[in-house]
Amino acid sequence: MICLLISCKNKVQAPGIADRIEGGNIHTTTRFEELPEDFRKFYIQFHEDSVFQMNSIFFPLEGLPQNADPDFIGNEKYFWSPDQWVIHRELVYENKDYQTEYLIVSDVLIEETVIDAKNNLRLIRRFAKTGNGWRLIYYAGMNRYKKTG
Repeated sequence: MICLLISCKNKVQAPGIADRIEGGNIHTTTRFEELPEDFRKFYIQFHEDSVFQMNSIFFPLEGLPQNADPDFIGNEKYFWSPDQWVIHRELVYENKDYQTEYLIVSDVLIEETVIDAKNNLRLIRRFAKTGNGWRLIYYAGMNRYKKTG
């Protein structure tokens, strides 16, 4: 996945999958129940089992650190290593301060965005289905994003 980052004051730009795909059956939902059953099972285990989580990530993992400094990141790519990784636990969906959206790009690609509207922040994770099941292929911590193009 190519993620172009453009530096601008107090904002990090990260184009979403929809910005890079022409046509197709892209579907956005805020309902976990609308996601494919095999993905939902993977997602639950991913957050409950730390060993499973570490084995379900392709390291080095492309993304952005939380609170990325646009002047430091610029157009450089950032990659997470296993020793930097903090285990992700399931998000609390009842929290009204956050909204979760899922972009179902295809049967094998799902993007999750967690939005903190109050602070204008977003967390982005992308999951891909491989021959060995679902894997996390991209993670950008909570940052300010601006649509590109």
